[in-house]
This record gives sequence, C-alpha cells and structure tokens, in this order.
Amino acid sequence: MTASRTPVYRPDQWLQQAADLAMSALLARLDLDIGARPYFWVDLKAAPPRACHAYWDYNDIAGRFVDALVLARAMTGRHDAIAEENLLREFLWAAQDPNDGLFYNPVEPGGPGIEIDKYRPEARAGACDRHVDLFCQRAPLLAMATLLAAGEEHLSPRLRAIVRGLSTIARREGDVIYFPTYRWAPTLRPEWHSPTSAPERWVAYRYALLTGLARYVELSADPEATTLAAGLARFYMRHGDVPPDGRFRGNTHSGGILPTTVGIARLGLALGDRDMIEWADRVYRYVREQTPDFGFIVDGLGLDGVFAGTCETCALADLLHLAIVLSDAGVNDYWDDVERYARNQLLENQYRDAAALRRALPGISDRVASMLLGGFECAAHPNSLLTWDGVEACCIGGGMRALYLVWRAAIADTEQETRVHLRFSRSTPHVEVIGHEPWAGRLEVHVRSPRRLLVRIPGCALPSEISTRIDGTTVSAARRGCYVVFEHLQPGQHVTIEYPLHRRSQTYEIAGRAYKADWLGNTLIEIQPPGERYPIYRRRDLVQREPPRPGTAPGAIPHPAAPTPRLW
Repeated sequence: MTASRTPVYRPDQWLQQAADLAMSALLARLDLDIGARPYFWVDLKAAPPRACHAYWDYNDIAGRFVDALVLARAMTGRHDAIAEENLLREFLWAAQDPNDGLFYNPVEPGGPGIEIDKYRPEARAGACDRHVDLFCQRAPLLAMATLLAAGEEHLSPRLRAIVRGLSTIARREGDVIYFPTYRWAPTLRPEWHSPTSAPERWVAYRYALLTGLARYVELSADPEATTLAAGLARFYMRHGDVPPDGRFRGNTHSGGILPTTVGIARLGLALGDRDMIEWADRVYRYVREQTPDFGFIVDGLGLDGVFAGTCETCALADLLHLAIVLSDAGVNDYWDDVERYARNQLLENQYRDAAALRRALPGISDRVASMLLGGFECAAHPNSLLTWDGVEACCIGGGMRALYLVWRAAIADTEQETRVHLRFSRSTPHVEVIGHEPWAGRLEVHVRSPRRLLVRIPGCALPSEISTRIDGTTVSAARRGCYVVFEHLQPGQHVTIEYPLHRRSQTYEIAGRAYKADWLGNTLIEIQPPGERYPIYRRRDLVQREPPRPGTAPGAIPHPAAPTPRLW
C-alpha cells in the first residue's frame, strides 16, 4: 500500500493481505536447526544484515509467535507450515517448569537485552542458572489464552499451573497483590533488585502479563486467576507508573504500561468494576491526546532519546487493543481512532515493498530479506522505516495481533443484527462487507441472512452527505448517532452507502521536526519531507490509479464465510 511497485490488491484485502505477509515473515524467523527457536534480532549494522539470537527468543518471542500464527490462520485460512508451528509450540512448552508452572529464561552472558551471538542452545540443558522474567510471562499467557479460545481445552492445565506459580511468588497486602521485583528464581541475585536497571524502574514491566491473565479470566472464570488478576490490577492502579489522572511519563509498551492497561480494562469489564474501567479510559484518553491522528504513538511519552520520536508497532497494537475494548463495550466511542490508526500507521509500519528493502539494505540475503518482508517496524519515523540498528521480532507478533483485533472488530454480528464499525472488508456467515477506500467513499454489504444492519459513517458525516441504496434503489436510512440503520433486510439484498472523501492538509510536529501530511478521507496519502532509507506514506500514485475490481487482484485471499471463534 506504499508505492507503485507493490502489487495492487482488491479494495477489501488490506488486512488479510497484511496478515498473509506477516505470517510468512514470522515463519522465516524460525531457526529450524535448533528446534524452531525464533530469531529476535536482525542486525542492520552488519554488512550484509544478519539474523541473530537473543535473550528474548525464549518465552517472549516464542509466545508471541504461537499467538500470532493462530490469529493469522483465522484471518487468511492458511494451513501450511503445521510441522513448523508444532516445533515452535514444543520450544515454548519446554520453558514451562513442570513443578511451579512458570516459564523460565536462562541466565546467559550479559543478561536481558540484545547481546548478539552470546546465546547458545546448551543453556536450555541447564548449563546456566535460570529465572522467571515477569514480562516474559505475558506472551505465553497470550498464546495459551488464544489457543483456549480456539477450542484447545488441553491448554487449561498449563494455564492453571502458571496461575498457581504466579500466585506463589506474589505477595499480598490487604486487597492488593504485587511482585516485589521483575525477576524471580529460587535463589535470588542481589543485582536483580538494582533500582538503576530499566525493567526495575518500570513498575508495569512486572504487570504486562495482565493482558493474557484477564483474557483467561474472561474465558474460564477461574477463581484463583480472578483473585490474582484483580489484586495485581488494584496494586498497579494505586502504586504503578500512572497517576490517578492517567497522565504518565514512560515507555508505553517496552515499559509495560499499555499492556497492563489493556488487562485492567478487560478485567474491569469482566468483573463489572467501574474503577478499573474508568481508570483505563483515562489512560487511553491521555495517550490519544499525545498521539497524532494517523496513529504515530511514540514508545516513550514524555521521555527523551530514541523512544521520544519513534513508533513501535507493539505499542500501536496495545493502543488499538485498548481503543477496541473500550469501544466494543460502549465505555466510549473510539471507532474513528481505530479506523485511522489501522488504515495508516499500522499498515505503513509493515515492510511490504521487497524492492525498497533491497535498495535500503544492499547485499541482504534472500533468507534475511524473507524475515523482514511482511514484518513490522520497531522504531518507525513518521516518514520512514529501517531507522534503527536492527529490527526486532516482537513487532511481528504485535502487528499480527493488531491486524486480527481490527479485522475481528470491524463487524459485530448477532443472530438478528450486524453492526459495521469499521470500513475494512470482512465476511461473516451473515454478511459480506466490501470497502472501497481510498479510491471511493463507498461501502457495500451483501446480506446473507435476515437482519437489521447498522453501518458507521466516517466522522459522523451529515445526512445530506450520505447516499444509501438497497438493490440500486435510493432509500432514506434512519440514523442512530454515527450509524445509518437498515431494517428487515433479507438474504440476497445488496446495500450500498456512499459518502464523501474530503481532501485536507495538516502539519504535525513530532520530536521537534515538522511534517506536512495530505489526507484523502481517512487515508494519509503522503508525508513531506519524504523519508530516506525506506520511505513510507507514498500512496499518491496508488490512489490516482483506477482501483482493481473485487476478486481480480493477484493473490487475493478469499473471505472466510464459515463462523470462526472469537479469539480476542
């Protein structure tokens, strides 16, 4: 979606095509020579760039990848690489201790970080001490919750085991539960408690696991998990990095603040706890104030240095997740935010242009290039990717999770009613939705079962700006807030909604630098000045071409029409 060299996809394939590419990048990152251990790091300072193993391979990336593969298959219908996925699962499950249920990382030379080529597989055999990194419990919990939602009930004992393990190492004071440090082992090391270490300073680093823990509570109502999650949430709300007004300074994803907030929001809704819900909503509204309307969330809000001017896809995934949870539940209405963030920064953070990658990285091997193509940026600038020393694998998992969340949230079905919240296309057993942005302000809905239909109009456009038709005949649709409403639709009927795509220009200042952006409707088509290494937002040529007809583009992914479980 970035330049004329990229394939032209049918108008309703953005999210599915992005998921297909992301799945391929993920599979390319598996080192099948050592049991499908993922490569966390692609070193761009090396000539040519090379893939490297690191501390984060073990639980964090392995868990994210197991989660992402399940989500990707739900979106794309792909059934390849089952053997590789099974190897990856075995790699992840091997890290769970059979006695205490916790997922252990080896202590290898240099400790947590991007220590290139220092990590050897013999660490898995006990050559080094091991420990529990609390941030690294998050991804296995995500993976197991996703698999449980997909119907893999055999994961329940693993989930109960990690809950028991976390409950054992946590401390209780009144109605709160907390972790005294970010790492734990039967024999603790004094240096793990150093207040100068970054993870120890980020209180939320210990509580990011609440995202997966809250989802497990939703799925199971496990009383021990509920008690643990509620106690951890109350502690963080009172003693964490975020003041009561929600206005914090810190790292949104790598410090754990937004993953923790997502968990608190989901838990508050599951338990009917208004304090949790309103607290999470205050955090979202503050981050929204600090984030340009195209979704460029900086990882370090209020901080200096590289985090102050770069957008990590994982942070954007958390922000989208939080906005969707709050909007889905009717806490507030952030659907326009979700539409713009996903249509713009999420898609632009993905490496979609193979030729541009090769120009930016001379001499890159086919193998390493396949690890990047379809992956997501960990330190984007507003106009460029490949801005840092390397590319992390975590953002493949984060980007894939964000794609799924947006795709799933685009349509909400019941037996009698469909609500179209987002103008991306998706099929369900009840409707097929085809979006035509950015070429035209048009949305088509093919009705498959008797129902009532509500379709959200961008920016609550005026009734005079909207044209609605059923089977080609103009009708006057009722309005409910930002939605147009069609009653008593029957199978085979075809609804068309047309609306204007306004052109506008806007300036932004990000990390002390000015940018000028040109918009067409909700699509940012160009940013000036242009980026240098891997320019993004080069969509002007794209929107000036005649759009492809539905179903004719190369590589089009069929819409799955069969019902699929709601994974998240």
